Amino acid sequence: MTRNLLSSYLENPEFESILHQIYDAVCANDLIKHYFVLAKKGAVLPDLRRYWPYLAPKPAIEYRRPPSPTASVDIQLPESQFAEIVQTMARVFREWKVNPEDVPQLSHEILELLEESRSQTNDTLPSRLEAKEVNADKIQYFLKRHKIGSETMPSGALMAERGLAHKLWLRVEPATQQVGILGRIAISDAAFNDQVDEIVERQAGKESSIRLQLEHDDLGRRLLRAEHQLPYRHGIPMRLFVRYLRRIAMDLDQVHSSDKDGILRPA
Repeated sequence: MTRNLLSSYLENPEFESILHQIYDAVCANDLIKHYFVLAKKGAVLPDLRRYWPYLAPKPAIEYRRPPSPTASVDIQLPESQFAEIVQTMARVFREWKVNPEDVPQLSHEILELLEESRSQTNDTLPSRLEAKEVNADKIQYFLKRHKIGSETMPSGALMAERGLAHKLWLRVEPATQQVGILGRIAISDAAFNDQVDEIVERQAGKESSIRLQLEHDDLGRRLLRAEHQLPYRHGIPMRLFVRYLRRIAMDLDQVHSSDKDGILRPA
């Protein structure tokens, strides 16, 4: 899976000037100047810094396609106008001599977060959890709004399954201000070690949001485990969070689909 580019560009002292030039160029274009009515200039960079960890990992092939709108349906731009924004960004990147190989992915990442900022401004109901509000009950409530059913386990973790391609466990970790995301796949007792090793190695060679690790539960049964950590010190943008969960769940489901020996089971 392609590494996040935006995080490294955010460390570049020139990046704020690049963003401001993009903003000004869009606002100067009569066709698309309304785009930033819902995202003020001074808020763009802070929102990118807050939310970039919530960009779901994607394979390189997705970045080779043109970016598409992800804002709330009622504020999405027509395809032609959104394409004009993409072209405007590309022109500014060329002027600043941004690495051409980075431009497609960087455009995707910036626009996905701009779309989130615009959507939050337009929302009539809260779509973001403040850091001080983050707990399992609040996350469960927001997941339900996104048609994902979950249950609170005796450990305090959430088990989310309905509405996802694969079961996930979510745990709020206040000490580190992170949400842990865990996916597990059970292994048949009849499976040989080399069969399990082959699955782990094959997954490691794929463009995927998950890397599998072998573990044993309290009863000594073998499991494949994939884990992610997301920080919430700046709150949780729930649209992006749900998108992230769906990506991980989809990739876990694909592991099952590629199990040609039939040795994997739901955990």
